[in-house]
Amino acid sequence: MNAFDDVRETIRTVFLDNVKLSYGCTEPVAVGLSVATGKRYLIGELRNIEITMDRNTYKNGLEVSLPGTHLHGFEMAAALAYVAGVSKLGLQVFKDVDSDAVSLAERLKERVVVRYENEMKLHIRTKMVADNEVLVEITDSHDNISKIVVDGKELLNTQETVASKKDAVRSITLNDIFAYIELPHEDVLKIVEDAITYNLQISEKGMDVEGNFGRTLGKDVNAYVAAGIDERMSGELMPVMTVAGSGNQGIACIVPVALQGLSSGIEKERVVKAVLLSMLVTIYVKSYTGKLTPICGAGSIASSGAAAGLTYLYTEDYAKLKSSINNVLATLFGMTCDGAKRSCALKASVGTQMAMNSKVLSMRNVNIPCGNGFAARDVEETIKRLEILTSSLRNFDQEIIDFIGHC
Repeated sequence: MNAFDDVRETIRTVFLDNVKLSYGCTEPVAVGLSVATGKRYLIGELRNIEITMDRNTYKNGLEVSLPGTHLHGFEMAAALAYVAGVSKLGLQVFKDVDSDAVSLAERLKERVVVRYENEMKLHIRTKMVADNEVLVEITDSHDNISKIVVDGKELLNTQETVASKKDAVRSITLNDIFAYIELPHEDVLKIVEDAITYNLQISEKGMDVEGNFGRTLGKDVNAYVAAGIDERMSGELMPVMTVAGSGNQGIACIVPVALQGLSSGIEKERVVKAVLLSMLVTIYVKSYTGKLTPICGAGSIASSGAAAGLTYLYTEDYAKLKSSINNVLATLFGMTCDGAKRSCALKASVGTQMAMNSKVLSMRNVNIPCGNGFAARDVEETIKRLEILTSSLRNFDQEIIDFIGHC
């Protein structure tokens, strides 16, 4: 096995760790997964559930509708998961939600207490009490069950593996990703094809819903992106392929590239590779900002992936691909995340438009100059600067929580 074979395997692992099918917004889903997991070890009738989470997770779940309902709130998410959640389904834990489950959950949610701590990284601790006591922890990614404790006895503890996954992403470069696109694994390509199908389906569904943001905007590419995200945030019970922990990022980095490529008559194999590039760039950039941050992932990060994918539809030139990424990041990085909700659709539509603009600029060899704001000469350095800038906004989430849900 040569050096590139090692890189290929690393990229495949990174892809599989960061691309998952989900029903609903991943923050309430993660809470639901923790409850469904804990229920497997619970004995007797449930007395109460206490959930403590980081502030970013809390922020993202306050206003978003739960899948299969028009309801929101972590209390309801926990109750729904206790009634109908299936832990082995992972991020598809709410797949079997129906009206009966909603009715039962409405009566159960009074037993759920939710609070948040002033913590930056994704961390959910769920304590369930019946005739025994069960603790389940999720860390770093939405489906990473890192600890299970039953009546004080530790059954699982994998928290030390979390940092190694982040290091794996950062061990590769954009050049590695560009090279991988030309020789990807077959199982990875199959997942990309599925991702295109799922995420286009929810966008098309949104375009048929009166009052949907995307339907209202028209029929261009950014309208379809908005349609899918609005439908997802409104609680549509449809599967969406998430990228780097977010279904909105999945829609924003997959739909524009797939639509543009397929509608332009570009051969399917190239379209699939372009979408794969978009997904991998999104994952790569997110490794520097973090899974949950004060920065809008769908609007500014996934759109940098989309820009690369859109550009790849027409060229394999590394310089142009890097330029397309740099142009988006240096333009939109200041777009903030004020929680998951319907208007995420409009932020993503802005990002999609910028991705399309960036494709045009890069194809004509026009790049935002080094020194314009935080733009560096090399896009790899621009991406590394995002980590510093994201950390500087750590107070934003604390302030925004006070406004969410208050008209």
